[in-house]
Amino acid sequence: RVSPQESPRRMRTTTVLAAACLATEVLAFAPSVSLPAARTHTPRHGAMGGLRMQTKSDTIEQREVGESKEEATEVKTAMDNKIGVAVRTRKAVQTEPEVNFYARTAMRIGALKETSPLLTSTMPGNKGFDPLGFAKRNDLLLQYREAELKHARLAMLAAVGWASSELLHPKLVALLGKDPNSKASWLQPGASGALEKAPSVLNGGLETVPPLAWASLVLATGILEVWRMLSIAGKSNSFEPGDLGFDPLNFYGMADAAERRSLQLKEINNGRLAMVAIAVFAGQEFLADSSIVNIAPQFFTAGPLANVGNIGDAIAQYSGLLSCESGIVYCSEGQGAIDAMMGGSSAETAEYLQEVLSD
Repeated sequence: RVSPQESPRRMRTTTVLAAACLATEVLAFAPSVSLPAARTHTPRHGAMGGLRMQTKSDTIEQREVGESKEEATEVKTAMDNKIGVAVRTRKAVQTEPEVNFYARTAMRIGALKETSPLLTSTMPGNKGFDPLGFAKRNDLLLQYREAELKHARLAMLAAVGWASSELLHPKLVALLGKDPNSKASWLQPGASGALEKAPSVLNGGLETVPPLAWASLVLATGILEVWRMLSIAGKSNSFEPGDLGFDPLNFYGMADAAERRSLQLKEINNGRLAMVAIAVFAGQEFLADSSIVNIAPQFFTAGPLANVGNIGDAIAQYSGLLSCESGIVYCSEGQGAIDAMMGGSSAETAEYLQEVLSD
């Protein structure tokens, strides 16, 4: 039995115990994400400890599973990163431009800087020649190649025009009904006194060229240069040097990539040779005081251009179509014997035949 004095004390104790039990259950369930779907009805004093242990074990298991998933994700990410780095490295190795042999050799002997774009440039005719280091960047390299091609093309025209003018100008002046040795000729006198040298800075005679010819040349050049500048504006690192779209016979258009590169290489090689040749022409004529066609006749008057002024003789020289053996043209060889036999005396005929047979 409980005395009236003990009843309030017991009530306070029961209240405190109930609050403690409730607090314990709240703390036990607090870390859990969700409550179990089904709960078994067990006595109050046994359910408290069992639920607390079960909730803690579920929480630990969930944490372990989460950590395992995070570790697996990290491992996969690391592997993907390593694979990505390996793939990028392999691609970088595969796409890394090959160092030009001539440029590498020039760099080794100190004739080319290590930062020169010529080292990895794939332009046709790249010999790694830039001892003064003008082409410091790729855009400058393209501009210098553009200028080189312009000078190369002008030099090829000049090399042909220089010699042709000295060979053909006298005949052209005579064709116009004027004296080739008069002031009507633009050629300059040589050491022999004959008009034979092409007008140039060293030879003189540029003042004899009509002003209209100079004005036409300057105007045409200016228009072409302005058009070219506008066509490559904003493409300083991507334009094709020397590509003016001039291909009337469609040689370049029909060619594949390898053939186009071959054509570009031939153009730059012949252009460089022509630049050297035209400089030699000017220097030789100035020093020898004579025309280049007379200084080196084996290349002109006694060589491949020997019949440049006579189309018929040129065809006969190189094709044989107009030779006596072809049967296409009439030849005077043997005509004397026929005339002698038809109209001459028998003595003359016999003498001529004897000469022919002895030959």
